[in-house]
Amino acid sequence: MMGILPHLEMHQTFGKISIRTQNARQEIRQPQADVLIRQSPAEMHVDRRSAKLRMDQSTAWHNLDLKSAAVRIQEAAEAGTQAVLDGISRHAHEAEELLHIEKNKGRNIIADQAAAHAKMAVIGTHYNTGNTPASEAVHIQAVPDQLRISWQTRPPEISARIRAPEVTYHPGEVRLAMQQDPSLDIRAVGLYIDQKG
Repeated sequence: MMGILPHLEMHQTFGKISIRTQNARQEIRQPQADVLIRQSPAEMHVDRRSAKLRMDQSTAWHNLDLKSAAVRIQEAAEAGTQAVLDGISRHAHEAEELLHIEKNKGRNIIADQAAAHAKMAVIGTHYNTGNTPASEAVHIQAVPDQLRISWQTRPPEISARIRAPEVTYHPGEVRLAMQQDPSLDIRAVGLYIDQKG
């Protein structure tokens, strides 16, 4: 009978390592910036000049012989001056005719002059509506409306205060632990052989 040869028996248990990790965390908070905007109101200046309309109807009234006292006095003065000049001229002419009456044979100078005196127009006003055309009887003068607008703008006043970001950092962590310790068991077998017989 063959015996067992001596040998070594090894029993090994592997070690186990547990790893626990905690991730790092980073928090960033950005506070809002403080912005102050101040807008001053613009100034507007408006300069307006109203339109003007002038109408002169005096010529139209004069055509109807409706005249003011000043106009009648002026016309009477002009008519009187002209009448005096005409009278001087007429008297000079009549005197010249009477001076040479002997040359005008067959003509009655005195009777002719008397007839001419009777036909003379009486100094006064005359009613006449046809002196001035209707389109020129009323004088119109118009000044258009004027509007001037001027602006004075003011830029906005902006002030800003910047705030730095707030950063919070939590570092990560790695934890190592032996979950199972390693072991090695070595035994010698067959060192003692029993022999019978």
